[in-house]
Order: sequence, then C-alpha cells, then structure tokens
Amino acid sequence: MPNLPVTTYSPDSLFRDKRRLFTELKDELLGSRELAFALFKRNIKAQFRQSALGYTWLLFPPIATTLVWFFLNRSGVVRVAETGIPYPAFVMIGTLLWQAFLDGMLKPIQALETSKSMLTKINFHRSAPVIAGIMETSVISAVRLTLLIPVFAFVGLIPGWTAVFFPVAYLAIVLLGTSFGTLLAPIGLLYTDIGRGLQVLGQFLMYAAPVVYPIATAGILAIVHKLNPTTYLLETGRELLTGSPLLYLSESVLITLTAFVLLLIAWTVLHISMPRLIERMGM
Repeated sequence: MPNLPVTTYSPDSLFRDKRRLFTELKDELLGSRELAFALFKRNIKAQFRQSALGYTWLLFPPIATTLVWFFLNRSGVVRVAETGIPYPAFVMIGTLLWQAFLDGMLKPIQALETSKSMLTKINFHRSAPVIAGIMETSVISAVRLTLLIPVFAFVGLIPGWTAVFFPVAYLAIVLLGTSFGTLLAPIGLLYTDIGRGLQVLGQFLMYAAPVVYPIATAGILAIVHKLNPTTYLLETGRELLTGSPLLYLSESVLITLTAFVLLLIAWTVLHISMPRLIERMGM
C-alpha cells in the first residue's frame, strides 16, 4: 500500500516555527505545479472559446489606447510634452507595461474568486489558482509585447542594444503588481468589492503614472509621479527598449527587490489565512 501524505495540525502559530512555515510553503508550491498548469490551460481556452476573433481580443485594448491618444495628440485636443521618442511608441510601451502591472494585481484576486466553489468543496493545494493566474498574466502580457514590432517599424524606431534587458523590466512590473494583488487576495476572497474596485481604480491610476505622457516636472502631478513606484519601472522599461540613458535604474532595482520581499510576505499571509478563509466561506 503506498504511503499517503500525512498532514499535522498544531495550535502553535506558524510565525513562531520558521522551519515548519518554510517547509509548508515549499511543499505547497511544489505540489501545486501540475494543477496550476492545468488551470492555466483551462482559463486561457475558456476566455475566448465562444469568440469569433479568438485570441486577437488580447491585442485590442493596448491598440485602442494607443490609437485614441495618438489621435488626441495629433489633432491638438490634448497637448503632450516632448517624449523623446515617437509618441505612438511611447504610448504603446507605457500601455503594455501598465496593463501587465494591472493584470498582475487583479489576477490573484480574480483567480481565488472564480475558484470559491472548489476551495470549499475539494481538498487541494490552495495556491494553485493563484499560480495559474500569475502564469496567465505573464503569458498574455508577453504576447501583447509583440505589438511593439509593428509600432516600431511604423515610426522608424530602432531598439537599442539594452533592449535585451527589457524582459527584466517587464517581469519587474509584473512582480510589483502580483505582490500587491497577492497581499489583497485574502480580503478580496471575502469581499468581491476589492476586485471590482481595483478594476475601476486601475483605469484612473493609469493617469497617475507616465503611461501616455512623460513625467511631470512641476505641480501636484510631479509629486504623484515621484511617489508612484510604477513610474520608475515604466521609465526604465522605455529606456532599456529604446537605448536611452538609464535615469532611474537604481530606483527600479530597489523597487524590484522591495516587491520581491513584499510578495514573500503576501504569500506567507495568504498561506496561513487560507484555511480560516475557506472555513468562513463554508459556513
């Protein structure tokens, strides 16, 4: 008879037993790989199963945003300061990076919300839906990055040699969004207002970051840009892709390291709180 896994329950806090906590986190991540990949494939197929255009819908949001702002700037309705690179490329890079950040923040919450029935009825590794959501965000955002090829060709912009490091900036902004989303996931599992509120708020927060216009140099907006961590990752991503001087590299490295630590903390909190949350949902 094969040896079955043994689960030991203890009244002691996991925060006091660091070795036990680390072991549980490691086993949770390793044990949820296959299920997470299966959920990832299911979610990707389910999104566009009944769509005539299929996966091309993934490309429409950044294209629409770029076209709208290009038209507004070209027609003079909105005057945007000098961006240093052709404006369509500026907006497309900013939009793609911002969407990756926003998706990274929303996916952990949405993944748990859609898995509520499974969480309360089936005993499995609870981190699998979150990991599947993170995988989904990473792949979809990476596919959208292919839009940069026709945009760069259209405006005649040649990427600099530093573009080979652009994936690092892309992963950094996904990491930042995922750390925020994972931290809010336990609350979002209990209250759907969190996920819905972030979806609405994310559209407004885009204008508090240099997505469609350059960093402000004066006024309240300049202060907002300075305090917004996405500002530095957005600018560093553009600079790496276009070969511009790296003005915010040190800030971006610090923010990335902070996001990694925050993700570890958020993942630990999610792991400890999940049994209690599931118990509350099943009442």
